Amino acid sequence: MSAATSTTSRRELLKAASGAGALLVFARPQAGRAAARFVGEIGPFVRIDADGAVTIGCHVGEMGQGVSTSLPMLIAEELDVPFERVSIQAMPLHLARNARGQARSYLGAGQSTAGGSNSVRTGFIPLRQAGARARRMILDAAAERWRVPADELTTRAGVVRHPSGRAATYGELAAEAAKRREPVGDMVLKTPDQFSIVGKPQRHLDADRIVRGEPLFGIDAEMPGMLHAVVARSPYLGGKVATLDEGHGLGLPGVVALVPIPAADAPAPPLEPRSTPLAAGVAVVATSFWAAMQARDALRITWSRGPGAAADESSARAYADTWARMETTPGDVVRKDGDFAGLPASRARTVSARYEAAMVAHACLEPPNAIVSVDPDGRRAQAILATQAPDAAAATIARVTGIDPVQIDVTLVRMGGGFGRKFDQDMVAEAAIVAKAVRRPVKLVWTREDDLQHDLYRPGACHILDAVVAPRGRILGWRHRLATHSRVAGAAGDPAPRLTEYYPDGFPAGHVPNMQVEYHLLPSAAPRGAWRAPGHVVNAFAIECFLDEIAVATNRDPVELRLDMIGAGGVHSYMYLPQMPRRSFDTRRYAAVIRRAAEASGWGKPLPAGRGRGFAAHFTFESYVAQVVEVTVAEGRLRIDRVTAAVDAGMIVNPNGARAQIEGSINDGLSAALGQAITVQGGQVEQRNFNDYEMLRMDGAARRIDVSFIESREPPTGLGEPGVPPLAPALANAIFAATGVRLRRTPMLPDLRPVLAARTRKIPRR
Repeated sequence: MSAATSTTSRRELLKAASGAGALLVFARPQAGRAAARFVGEIGPFVRIDADGAVTIGCHVGEMGQGVSTSLPMLIAEELDVPFERVSIQAMPLHLARNARGQARSYLGAGQSTAGGSNSVRTGFIPLRQAGARARRMILDAAAERWRVPADELTTRAGVVRHPSGRAATYGELAAEAAKRREPVGDMVLKTPDQFSIVGKPQRHLDADRIVRGEPLFGIDAEMPGMLHAVVARSPYLGGKVATLDEGHGLGLPGVVALVPIPAADAPAPPLEPRSTPLAAGVAVVATSFWAAMQARDALRITWSRGPGAAADESSARAYADTWARMETTPGDVVRKDGDFAGLPASRARTVSARYEAAMVAHACLEPPNAIVSVDPDGRRAQAILATQAPDAAAATIARVTGIDPVQIDVTLVRMGGGFGRKFDQDMVAEAAIVAKAVRRPVKLVWTREDDLQHDLYRPGACHILDAVVAPRGRILGWRHRLATHSRVAGAAGDPAPRLTEYYPDGFPAGHVPNMQVEYHLLPSAAPRGAWRAPGHVVNAFAIECFLDEIAVATNRDPVELRLDMIGAGGVHSYMYLPQMPRRSFDTRRYAAVIRRAAEASGWGKPLPAGRGRGFAAHFTFESYVAQVVEVTVAEGRLRIDRVTAAVDAGMIVNPNGARAQIEGSINDGLSAALGQAITVQGGQVEQRNFNDYEMLRMDGAARRIDVSFIESREPPTGLGEPGVPPLAPALANAIFAATGVRLRRTPMLPDLRPVLAARTRKIPRR
């Protein structure tokens, strides 16, 4: 059963919630509830009506990852209420001053930012504690009413019971419970064998409303009295406005103002959400979106080209220069085990390969947008945002307007995709600049062209890999030279560029006696940012394809090669980022998903000519994923017949949501692997819309996806991103198995099309 849903329109809810501090109700049944009376708040996340209906708040933005269902499940589990009786609210940002005077969220319930596959992982204990504290407040209210010790009371399905036979519903006790002080300290939590909600499939709360096409997203939101804004941005990377003829914009019907959008005046802090505009430009403010667009098209602007005018980052010459530098110039040594250079060549063979990955855009179906309102006296602000980082959004508005972050109300609405793009706040900065200038609510919307030409792109990469292999197939040495457009290069403080681009403790580190990894910076004038599984995607492609090449070169099975490298396995220390606690990489769990995926996919069973299977595995965000892709190459086309995924992400809170995450990751990975590429020529991004930025279509998606989760009592780990990195290498390896042709570049389609054209055999019908 799912939590309750509502047919109340999103637009009505947004209008009702436009006041300061309002909660946006995701779902609340209204029919037959006219006589119900709201009773009280029991802790920061729980509200209970007199009729016993329970509303649970979700403090993390929903972008399809299912947190608006999975996080409230954790609270409901310890609160001990049936989940089908629960309604969900998207909570506004809660900020308060801490002892250091910093504006911080006071919920204490894990990460409020939706990123890093962290929401369930960081909220698993704190949110259960919140539910347990709310339950304790209800128990204490019952104990006081009946004058009995609270330890004599039990709860089940929203009812408190005493051995004497007395019983009361949560609704009957809610008013008294709401008056009590929230308990301090940790509550005793349920053990997994006591769970009745966690681990049971729950439907996604918004599924029906999405299918019906109801307005749910940031781009649907409205605020009373709002104006509309679009921005004419410099088409050149780093360019600025040289001249502007205002008469060709201000005189058009509906146009209210033209507002300058300045370029960033200082480098951004590393790994923090961007809080400044991506490009200089001019905002057109009008009474309607159409009027704003018409006026923007009519503007006469000349642009200075700026420092990125000569950028030519995707030409054959640019990559040739990079390959030459990697071959001839030592890079920064990221990891060094043993002595790769000193390995004798006489008793072993060397396998070498090059791999390349293009820059890609986020291309969220919902382009960036934001609604910001600044009060006439300049002391308060309100925002309705589809954002991954509401606290960063408040900080961005504060930086632009000078308003105390605590006085900024941020209301979250559903994102139409995020993938890291809506972690950054450049669109919020633009909206705040305009709202401050016109002192009216402003809804700022990007077009698809704006989005593709002004993104924080996933860095591209070049890889050179060499392996020294003993006669019996054991890998004695491994050298990995890589060059990437680092997403922290040029950031404030000049951090090491490789920090976000390579993770030195990932497989096969620790399983090859002589290993050397060297990093080269690939300069870029284009903004770079986090893209689903940042760094891991491009590295997994190279590493997992190369393992397949080693297996073929030594006549070994690719799965057995990996399992032999792991051996008995063990727990290794894993550094994600230097400022973060080190994590554990348990290669026994890694081996388990490798075996599960191989068994579930029928690995090793013969396939007809023109069909092939490919294997890949990866560890990221503390989760282990192995995938087998099965393809058919015939009739001049590629068909993805099946993808089999085995996943160990610890304890699964909502199996339905978890499966959807992996399925979405697979198709997202397919899209990026096959067609997506951003190219820069003459300081301009060449792609403008989906006609020249090739996204996966429905007929190209995997025909069948099978997902198997390893049963575990380990705490939950990441699920939003770990399913992406293995897909591209497993696909490339499958195409090789089907055709004998190696594809070593993403996107693959430019190199794949000649292969497809040569294969016209009919696809066998099953």
